[in-house]
Amino acid sequence: MDLIDAQERASTCSLCTISNNRKSSVFAKGNPDADIMLCGMCPGPEENSVFNRVGHPFVGKSGKFLDNVLMKSKLTLKNVYITNVVKCYVGSSGIKLTNEWIDKCFPYLIEQIGVIEPKVILTLGTDASRALLNLSKNISLESIRGKRYKFTDKISVIATYHPSYILRFGGKNNANYNNFLDDLSWAKEIISR
Repeated sequence: MDLIDAQERASTCSLCTISNNRKSSVFAKGNPDADIMLCGMCPGPEENSVFNRVGHPFVGKSGKFLDNVLMKSKLTLKNVYITNVVKCYVGSSGIKLTNEWIDKCFPYLIEQIGVIEPKVILTLGTDASRALLNLSKNISLESIRGKRYKFTDKISVIATYHPSYILRFGGKNNANYNNFLDDLSWAKEIISR
């Protein structure tokens, strides 16, 4: 398995209808040797831009917010690998990911996990958590956050908030901002063992 090959295949994938929305293929950023992987839902409009030729996720407002949160947690792109469950732009914000989109993109995510072999995956938001943990669409983030799940014997999953949610509802003043920081600290604690 090879990340460059997987990225090239994802950039030309046409297995579902949202590939028609793709202006820029959005695959990942960060260190492929990182012990911590952050996995969001899907690219936003800033990522789906002809100006985002390198295909990095989290380059818009929530990405800048995430960068600041990582810095506050004493993490950088040298310490983390960041990707999304779905690699193409789905459309306007607030759209829930469909099982079809998740199913078509999931092999790319599994390939990324297999190559990177992180010790911890932080799933950012309900959709990413539901997809990676194979949970019901009715599950709430509050019911799964604060628990450590096993993806494999060597990989843990921690469900946490999506940066756009924290930012949209007050940023640093959001009641869950410190929980988000705590989840990042917990991931750092797990990898240090």
